[in-house]
Amino acid sequence: MVVMILIFSKKKRVKEIHLHELSKIWIKEGSKTIHISELSPLWREQQPVPGDNESLELHNPRAIAFMENILHKPLFEKFPQQKAVCEQILKLLDKEGNCPSVVNLQGDVEGNWDENTYRLLAKTTLLDHSLNVAEQVVQILSDNKAWHVIPDTIIAALAHDLGKLQSIRGYLYSLGEHPLAAGRPLAAIAGFNALPKKDEILRAIKLHHKMAKGLLGKTLKKADQLARQKELETTVLQEVPKTVVNEDISADIPHPVTKSITTSARQAQADIYNDCDESDQEKSTSIAPELIDISGWFDASQYLEELKPYINKMFGRRFLAFSMPDGHVYFQVKVLEEVARKMAEKAGSMDIATMAQKDESMRSVLLSIVHQLRAEHDVIDRGLIKDSFFGGYFTVTRKIGKSIKGYYTPFHAEPFGSIAEMEQAKPAILGDIVKVSPYLDNNDSQDK
Repeated sequence: MVVMILIFSKKKRVKEIHLHELSKIWIKEGSKTIHISELSPLWREQQPVPGDNESLELHNPRAIAFMENILHKPLFEKFPQQKAVCEQILKLLDKEGNCPSVVNLQGDVEGNWDENTYRLLAKTTLLDHSLNVAEQVVQILSDNKAWHVIPDTIIAALAHDLGKLQSIRGYLYSLGEHPLAAGRPLAAIAGFNALPKKDEILRAIKLHHKMAKGLLGKTLKKADQLARQKELETTVLQEVPKTVVNEDISADIPHPVTKSITTSARQAQADIYNDCDESDQEKSTSIAPELIDISGWFDASQYLEELKPYINKMFGRRFLAFSMPDGHVYFQVKVLEEVARKMAEKAGSMDIATMAQKDESMRSVLLSIVHQLRAEHDVIDRGLIKDSFFGGYFTVTRKIGKSIKGYYTPFHAEPFGSIAEMEQAKPAILGDIVKVSPYLDNNDSQDK
């Protein structure tokens, strides 16, 4: 009986060879040997994963552009292993990533989203979403001069939703866990299992809809969120009539045509990241923030200086901070958070700078900032919020229109300059505010 066996040449083309001929190759002096590992796929009944020598021909214009503009940059010259893995993931997405970037399966993190969320996000393909996240990763880490983290984080970005591919929907995806299912095709990519940070990459992917850990994981979650926000905004704008888009629309006073659309976008954002209104978040959390060490990046004087430009400044018809004649300045908490992120970025504290929106850990950061400003610099009004809180609810009474409820941190005005000058420069819309007082409902009047 003649025994035949399949082998793989260097070019990965399959051919037949007699067993006795194969033995000659192994023993012939000067001949190129074939490692036994190249034959192992035959015995495991698996197809070998494409190697570096296989053609990486791409078809999607965005995939081609990403290859040329990102993967072929000098940065990846020092990370050839990561580059090779990225190329293989990109090829897989180019081939199968024309599917929607959302899945609808009971038990999955996306399984509880409402119908409109799917309608909005299904318009973005998996390939486009993966590239959007990867581009956000490059932006975030480049802005913070953390270039050495980019290659591994791009792998996580390109692969974080591979669990949505149609070709693997018989595995963990059937259990409703697309972040877990993503690990299977990624582990099959040539060279991935040899990466020093493969475990960190897999952990980041697994937790990208949950409480991310570490710089790589937090950056991935942040990038995923920013990508989704842009995708939602783009989709919403496409659905708004041009005559409406050209108008000056206030986010505080929704236009009748855009009201339902913007509401849908906010709901989608809440679905994806468990985001909610500031007041709802404060009520829903059961974990009280704790003081943490911020001495490595926080400077009180510089922080106050960075807050100053927000006072009485209008963003369209919105405001983030305003002064009052009684010597107080009220800041929305999002301003405190934004300035904290910028300061942390400059100091190289990436764990703070890349913290996801609505991350529970940010509440501890804010409490620590307010605690230091209150205890060491006496710029927070102790009589308006308790020492264990970083803000509180206030009723803002206006001359015209209904009173509104807002969540603010009350500062004394002195650190920011003359209150008379602030009041003189106050826009007319803010001059309509006649009184600010603590919200009367004691059950939710403070941050908890």
